[in-house]
Amino acid sequence: MVSYDVLGNIAIMKFDGEKVSEKKKIASNLMDERKNITTVLEKIDKVKGRLRTIKTRFLAGKKTKEALYRENGCLFKLNVETCYFSPRLSNERIEIAGRVKKEDRVLVLFAGVSPFPIVIAKRSGAKVVSVELGRECCKYGKENVKLNKLVGKVEVIQGDVKNLGKLIKKEKFDKIVMPRPQLKDTFLKYIWKFCDEDCEIYYYDFGKDPEEIIKKVENEAKKSGKKIKIFNFKRAGDIAPFKYRWRLDFKLG
Repeated sequence: MVSYDVLGNIAIMKFDGEKVSEKKKIASNLMDERKNITTVLEKIDKVKGRLRTIKTRFLAGKKTKEALYRENGCLFKLNVETCYFSPRLSNERIEIAGRVKKEDRVLVLFAGVSPFPIVIAKRSGAKVVSVELGRECCKYGKENVKLNKLVGKVEVIQGDVKNLGKLIKKEKFDKIVMPRPQLKDTFLKYIWKFCDEDCEIYYYDFGKDPEEIIKKVENEAKKSGKKIKIFNFKRAGDIAPFKYRWRLDFKLG
């Protein structure tokens, strides 16, 4: 069985038992069929760690791991091994951008190479603060801000969400977006003091049972003495058989 994802000029294939010679043949055929693909890599390990990195093996085409990807009228450059990027969140990015007003102050956590911040800023005209742990992702994030002519609109900050108080000024935000990795920590306790009145939070989590996620978020808020109102809950994609990515939208008050 063969499956693949495409990030602009690069296809990342996943195989199930094929020989190396067969893999290379399949890769070459894919390039013949899709002329926009100039490099084919094989994913040889699962996404790992807080930085969500992967390991790949070169199969065909130009020897590079740097992708140039277009989405929602924006352009993104990234290294597919050192920077996590999900093209499957394209609709999520444009949907959230549609809820942002020009006068809003927006904070995006776990921002990667800044796809959420850039799409939001491009579509709404709002100012966005982009926080990401990975240095390599931040390097590309800053480059992507320039590529999309958003200098002065998107601020890229490198650092741990757990140290959010040291990373950003004592300012309040109208929207907080949390496309967090698949970790136990919700990281919600680090954001409350940065929420303006009626702040909307777009929180991502993973699992089979949506009720567990709702209870987890409600309990986290209660521990911090916060009251929340959930106004939307949706399935935001499949990540494995019977395991899904969910988005919970809620506001304070």
